[in-house]
Order: sequence, then structure tokens, then C-alpha cells
Amino acid sequence: MVEEYGNRFKKLQKKVDPNNGTPAANTIWQFLSGLNSTIVLIVYTSTPGNLNAAVEAAKSIEAGYKITQRNVQQQSNHAL
Repeated sequence: MVEEYGNRFKKLQKKVDPNNGTPAANTIWQFLSGLNSTIVLIVYTSTPGNLNAAVEAAKSIEAGYKITQRNVQQQSNHAL
């Protein structure tokens, strides 16, 4: 989900700002505004220096959440 959003965002960003004139902090903030608030908090605190770093951080966090959810679900299934 984050990967697809990141790809769409990057394509749009190139169309809107082909010369990369927008400050990185603004671009990152625009990207973060479209993410789940839990992911936003963690990505923001990691202080990514550019859009690619923000996208990669968000993808890693999303993957971590998926692993955690899977583990919790497996543990609850074993408890039954």
C-alpha cells in the first residue's frame, strides 16, 4: 500500500515540480499527509532528508506492522 502510494506520489511530484524547486521538507510533508497517522509519526521522527528516504522509511514501518499483526494473529490462534 505504501509502495504504491509512494510511486504515485513521485510521479505526480515530477509532473507538478519537474525542476525539483520545492524544498525537500515541503515535499516530505505533502507525502506524509497521505499516510496512516501511525506511520506518519514514526517517519517524521526519523527525520528523512529527502522524499526517497521518507518513502523507504514508510515502507519499512508498514512491513513491520504487517509482521506484528501476523504474529499477534498467530498467537491468538494458538491460544484458542
